[in-house]
Amino acid sequence: MRTVVDAITDQADGSGTLTLLNSAADVVDGLPWPAVHDRARRMSTVLAERGLGPGCRVGLIGDTSVDLVAALQAIWLTGGAVNLMPPYARGGPSAYAEYLLAVLADAQLDLVVVDGLVTAASVMSAVTDVVTLAELADRAGNSAPATPHRPEQSDLALLQYTSGSTRIPRGVPVTHGHLVANIEAIKVAIDHDAGHPDPMFSWLPLYHDMGLIAFLAMPMSCGCPLVLQPPTAFAQRPGSWLDALSRYRVTMSGGPNFAYALMTRLLRAGGGDLDLSGVRCLVSGGEPIDAAMMVRFAAAAAPFGLDPSVLTPAYGLAEATLAATVSPVRRGVLVDLVDQTVLETAGRAEPGNRPLVRVGRPVRDTAVRVVDQATGDLVAERIVGQVQVRGPSVVGHYWGETRPPAGSWLPTGDLGYLTGGELVICGREKDVLFAAGRNVFPQDIEVVAAEVAGVRPGGAVAFGLPDPRGDRLVVAIEARAGDADRLRREVAAAVLDEVGLAPTHVAVVPYGGLPKTSSGKLRRAEARRRYVAGDLTQEAIRTQEMENQ
Repeated sequence: MRTVVDAITDQADGSGTLTLLNSAADVVDGLPWPAVHDRARRMSTVLAERGLGPGCRVGLIGDTSVDLVAALQAIWLTGGAVNLMPPYARGGPSAYAEYLLAVLADAQLDLVVVDGLVTAASVMSAVTDVVTLAELADRAGNSAPATPHRPEQSDLALLQYTSGSTRIPRGVPVTHGHLVANIEAIKVAIDHDAGHPDPMFSWLPLYHDMGLIAFLAMPMSCGCPLVLQPPTAFAQRPGSWLDALSRYRVTMSGGPNFAYALMTRLLRAGGGDLDLSGVRCLVSGGEPIDAAMMVRFAAAAAPFGLDPSVLTPAYGLAEATLAATVSPVRRGVLVDLVDQTVLETAGRAEPGNRPLVRVGRPVRDTAVRVVDQATGDLVAERIVGQVQVRGPSVVGHYWGETRPPAGSWLPTGDLGYLTGGELVICGREKDVLFAAGRNVFPQDIEVVAAEVAGVRPGGAVAFGLPDPRGDRLVVAIEARAGDADRLRREVAAAVLDEVGLAPTHVAVVPYGGLPKTSSGKLRRAEARRRYVAGDLTQEAIRTQEMENQ
C-alpha cells in the first residue's frame, strides 16, 4: 500500500468488523469497517465545513470508541494530521491540565475534538476551535460522504508525543511514509498475512504508539476483524483481557510487561473455563521485558491452552514510528544468559545465569547498530553500548526541529548489545546507577522488588541519589498502607540478596502514587525529584489527592 488512507479507502467494501467491549468483555458497540469508513467520510465533510483541509492538524482527546476511530479516519481523509491525547492522566486534574496545555501549545492545532470525559473549556485557552465528538458525530449523520483526500507519503499523518519517561513529552512528526513503512514491516515480522483475516484484540490506549499503530492502524488498513476495549475498562477488570482472548477466538494481541505479570497472578488464582488455544501471537513490548516473569506467565497460561511459542518480544520507540525489532514468530521467549557482574563492571555479555530477553532482529528495511557511548565507534557483538536505529520508518527528529539528512542514525537512549544479529536491551542510558564499581540497571532491581508479595504489579521504581562514594539506592513501591513495615524489610532483603546492593531507603506509597507516563511507563527521574522534594510519601500523596479533588 502507498499510504494508510489509500488502504482504508480501497478496503471500503471489506467484510471485517470493529467491535467495542466493556469491562465484562461484553459487546457494547460495533460496526463493519465499511460503515466506519462511511461515518468517517461524513465526519470529513463536517471538518471541511469548519475550514479544515490538507495540511491541518487536529487533536483527538477521548477514550476508545467507535466514533473516536471514525474521527481519526475522518482527519486523515480530510488531509490532516492527528494528535491523539489521553483523556485523563496520573496526578489529578492540575497535573493533567499542565500536560494537556503544554502539548496543545507545542502542537499548534487547528482544531481539537473532545469526548464527554473532557469539557471543551479545558482546552479553550490553548486552541481557538473546539468541538465535541458527540457534536461531530451528530452533524455527520446529516452530511453527505466526502471524497477522500489521498495524501503523499511526505505529508504529516501523526504528531505522536513521546511518553515522557525521561523528559517532557515531545512531538514526533510521523509522515504517511513513515507510518506505512512501519506497518508493512510489522506485518512481515509477525507473518500477518498467514493469519489474515483472524481477529485481533487490544485494550491499549490509542494515544500510545503501540495501541494506535499495531492494534488500530494496521488492522484498519487491511480490514481485519478488530476487537477493542477502552483502557479504563481493562483497568476496572484486568481479567477481561483473558476473557476476550478466549471468547472471541482472538489470534493476536499484546501488552507491556506489567500486564503479563498481572495476568500471571490472575491465572494462578484460577482461570475457569478459559480457552487460549486460538492465540498465535502475543506481543510483549512497550517496557523492559522480565524474562523470568514471562516464563511464569507461559506456565500459568499453559493449562488453558496457550502455546508458549506464541509469546513475541519486541522493541520499539515513538521516534521510529513504533517497531524497531521483533522476535521470530512461533519461537517464544529466547533468553541470553549472561554474567551479571561482568556485564555491570566491564560492559561485556559473557556466559552466566542472569537471563536477558532477545527482542529479535530489525524489522524490514530497518538497521540497528551498537556504538561506544564515548567515541561513537561501532562495538563488537556482545559488547554493551548505545543502541542506534535508522530506516524508512525512523523519524529522527522532533516537532519543530530540522529534519536530519537521509540515512542518519538515531540514538535511542537505550543501552544494549547484539548477539547473532539479534538485539538485547539492558536499560535506559540516563537511568543507570553507579555503585560499588558497577553500572546497575534499575529494572533489575524493580523486577526483584515487584516479586515481593504485596507489591502491586508494575508498582516498583528504583533510582540513585548522587554520592561521592557511589549512588545511594532508593526503591519506591506501591502497596497497601498496612503492609508498609513488612514490605520495607522484605524488599530491602530481596534486593540485597538478588542484586547485591542494600537500598538506603524503601519508600511505600499508595496505589497510583508512583509517577508514570500516560502509557504506564515508570518516570524514574520524576520519582527521584519527588523523593528529594519529600513528595514521595504516603502522607504527601494523600494531601495532593485531596487538593486535586
